[in-house]
Amino acid sequence: MKRVSVLHAALVTSASLLLLAGAASTASGSESHYVGSKACEKCHDEVWEPFQSNAHHMAELDGALVGDRTGCESCHGPGSQHVEADGNEEDPGFATMNNFKKMKPDEAAAVCQTCHKTGEQFYWDQSAHARNAVMCQSCHSIHGAKSEGQSKLLSKERTAELCISCHRDKQAALEHTAHMPLREGAMSCADCHNPHGSVGPHMIKAASNTELCVTCHMDKRGPFLYEHPPVRENCVTCHLPHGSNNDKVLAGKRPYLCQRCHIGARHPSTLYDVPDLSLSGANKVVNRSCTNCHSQIHGSNHPSGELFIR
Repeated sequence: MKRVSVLHAALVTSASLLLLAGAASTASGSESHYVGSKACEKCHDEVWEPFQSNAHHMAELDGALVGDRTGCESCHGPGSQHVEADGNEEDPGFATMNNFKKMKPDEAAAVCQTCHKTGEQFYWDQSAHARNAVMCQSCHSIHGAKSEGQSKLLSKERTAELCISCHRDKQAALEHTAHMPLREGAMSCADCHNPHGSVGPHMIKAASNTELCVTCHMDKRGPFLYEHPPVRENCVTCHLPHGSNNDKVLAGKRPYLCQRCHIGARHPSTLYDVPDLSLSGANKVVNRSCTNCHSQIHGSNHPSGELFIR
């Protein structure tokens, strides 16, 4: 019992010393405190002006949205020592605020996640962008957004323009004759992908490619009485979603696309299997397409639709 009492007294004494040290440190002014956003205007006028129409500034005006600390110091930290340095970079207090240009990606993301932790940002830590050390500031321009209407505070005018700055292979795909309507601005990459992460592959906004595709292509949605296995499993087995030089963004020209799986079909597989092009069987190969007859290739509910003809 005596040993326990001595240990307890030592812990109390240590805690008291720490509290006194903290109080003395605060009293001596060695810790920064909040001074308000207005103090930033003097030196950072190039940032201050565009920030007035920023969504973060709107949150500052309505402090109930983000708690008791709003404005510049919500992200950059308390600025009293930085303000007292008055632009003198030799002063130790000058570097006491968060400088996102010098921070590591995970450190910068942690600051953003103090507010943006739920909704679309819920899976950020497991996302491909986070794993590849992509900073929030790589896509977002916090002080002066360039996106239309400052939507999402993007650093480019359009989402697609921003994405293809890194995803060059997708830019090439969008230049094909058949492509997603991204090039014309009818949709954006974020309509299908969540750049902050998701439970699906390639950060798509669904658990699978098929589930995502049928959110728009409802006529292809099952269940069907007769289902075409590739359709059920993955739409991108036959389609290249970003772009293709084949119609309907197909991964290959018909009938050769179909023959990737149906090599041993009842019809001649290649021209070399046809002894005489005048035969009716050659019509299945020359100037014809499998879907001319198998028109319900995505699935059929007809009692006689086993071959997707009806």
